[in-house]
Amino acid sequence: MHITAEKIKEAAEALESTELKSFMFQEPTAGPLTRRRRSSRSTGRSRRSTRGTRRSTRRSTRGTRRSTRRSTRGTRRSTRGTRRSTRRSTRGTRRSTRGTRRSTRRSTRGTRRSTRRSRRSTRGTRRSTRGTRRSTRRSTRGTRRSTRRSRRSTRRSRRSTRRSTRRSRRSTRRSRRSRRSTRRSRRSRRSTRRSRRSTRRS
Repeated sequence: MHITAEKIKEAAEALESTELKSFMFQEPTAGPLTRRRRSSRSTGRSRRSTRGTRRSTRRSTRGTRRSTRRSTRGTRRSTRGTRRSTRRSTRGTRRSTRGTRRSTRRSTRGTRRSTRRSRRSTRGTRRSTRGTRRSTRRSTRGTRRSTRRSRRSTRRSRRSTRRSTRRSRRSTRRSRRSRRSTRRSRRSRRSTRRSRRSTRRS
């Protein structure tokens, strides 16, 4: 299609026939502008153009309605499929969770039983260790007492030996002193005898 001056004029007249031009050049307080008188030719052409626009709008609206219906149908089908898949997945997850709960309950029961047994065994071992500790303490106490007694007896024996040695040393010293005194007395007696003899001779 070639754009000619006549087509441009027809389009301008069609725009003038509508209220768009008056709305564009209208002031906010002023009323609508005065409309020009239209010829019969322009009115016929404008009617034809409006009919074409109406048909095109009807077709476009029909196409949009059909496309919206199809899209809504597709979305409904997709939502139904997703709901079904989610229901199946939730059922599978519920079953799996039930199985896991049962397995966890069994495992916890087994662990509780094993812990009870281990506690009982540890109690028995603690009792045995306590008994052994008590026996070892008693034995160590007895050995300590015996060692203390033996040390005391050895100390006493050492003291008695020291005392006896001191007494023997003192007795030997006294005997030596007595011997010396007897020797001295003997010497003095001899000297006195000699002096007496000498005096008699003189």
